Amino acid sequence: MKIGLFGFDFVSPNKGCEALTYTVLSMLERLNPKEKYEIVNFTYNDDMGEIPTFFPKMRFKRFKICLKDPRFTFKALQEMKECKFFMDATFGDGFSDIYGVKWNIKTDLIKQLVIMSGTTLVLVPQTYGPYSHKIMGKWAMKIIRNAGIVYARDDASAQYVKELSRNEIKVASDLAFNLPYDQFAYVRKNRSKIAVGVNISSLLWDGDWASQNRFGLTVNYQEFCKRIIEYLLERNNQYEIHLIPHVVNEKKPESRANDYRACEEVHQSYQETILAPMFKNPIEAKSYISNMDVFTGARMHATIGALSSGVATIPFSYSRKFEGLFGSLDYHYVISATHITTNEAVDSFIMWLNDYETLKIKGMEASHMAIERLDQFEDAIRNILK
Repeated sequence: MKIGLFGFDFVSPNKGCEALTYTVLSMLERLNPKEKYEIVNFTYNDDMGEIPTFFPKMRFKRFKICLKDPRFTFKALQEMKECKFFMDATFGDGFSDIYGVKWNIKTDLIKQLVIMSGTTLVLVPQTYGPYSHKIMGKWAMKIIRNAGIVYARDDASAQYVKELSRNEIKVASDLAFNLPYDQFAYVRKNRSKIAVGVNISSLLWDGDWASQNRFGLTVNYQEFCKRIIEYLLERNNQYEIHLIPHVVNEKKPESRANDYRACEEVHQSYQETILAPMFKNPIEAKSYISNMDVFTGARMHATIGALSSGVATIPFSYSRKFEGLFGSLDYHYVISATHITTNEAVDSFIMWLNDYETLKIKGMEASHMAIERLDQFEDAIRNILK
């Protein structure tokens, strides 16, 4: 069976983007383990990464996107027509114009071609909007109306679509709640202390968008990270601090988009901390995070990895996608960094840290709700596979 994919990173420094791919392929294997899948990945990348090795029963084909080539449209339509169905994730939060109109056009054109081919377009659970460009918003709603299956990963996205198009779409949750992991892949040496994982996001630490404050943060991110680490170190007999990257760029270690570089910088300033390794894939990252007692981070899929593995989680939100996703799961222990001061952010972290057992229970309830919602999406995919 041939299945098309778009908006799923096979190889990326961002383990959150990769997490969606690993999860959706694991889902296909689980739903029909006897099926011989051929996965066609429509991508701009030249590399398949570790995925063909990780899923040896599947055959993979890379279909390079080249919109400037006049032959591309014809070849793409032919390939799409051969697919049983076509799944799109738009990298989780790309079904919007927040990354620019050019990006919006490039991603929506692929979806439009799927519709033109007659193959069923499946919009997997993701964030929809916001749109500041009216034409882009109208085009997005037209694509949604013509898709075969549409799921949002949060209530806010579903409501946004309804307001913009009067279309009601179904709500599941983020696919990465079902990302597999192995808690025993890493062994903590000291179990007598409370392990606190801190994800230092290079995006907010010193990335280009951070310098321009394009996210509109009211919290000083660097100050927040330093203050919570210092609070934990002052109580060193109680806490063990792990600095955990979720965007790892081994090929370009000096890249701005490299959490490992930012974590290493913080580790040099606070050498009592423990620097997590360079993860090769999102499963390794989630496996490490699952050994924490408490976790805080600004990479959303890192916080999903923590919450879905039973860790008390304090997400640091720079975008409405955090409040949308976690609010839909009735999990409200989120630091909304575009609405509060740095002092308030630090106080919230300390308050929830001291009540982390409650967060752990609430997190388990939220994860259970997420899995139940994702079961409905999987049922829809199971029906197509049949």
